[in-house]
Amino acid sequence: MAEAMTLRVLTDAGLAIDEQAVSVIAPGEVGYLGILRNHAPLVTTLSPGKLTWRAPSGERRLLRIGTGLLEVRQNRITILTDRTEPIPSESESHER
Repeated sequence: MAEAMTLRVLTDAGLAIDEQAVSVIAPGEVGYLGILRNHAPLVTTLSPGKLTWRAPSGERRLLRIGTGLLEVRQNRITILTDRTEPIPSESESHER
């Protein structure tokens, strides 16, 4: 099992996500960016789009986010965004 990072997503309403992740793909303003463990410190703006992360179990998770900020520091990823919206998993969308 790969070592994980902490992923936190916060909105005006409070904490939306607080999970462990082994990789994160976020919608940066100039394109999507990938983050793995021990990434260099970073602060960047985000555009509306799909946030994707892989849990330590290997499960891929998705969340639609609005504009915001992303900070990477000491294997902690913090996202501040104006909104979140669940995206059905691929297995759920095939069942409909």
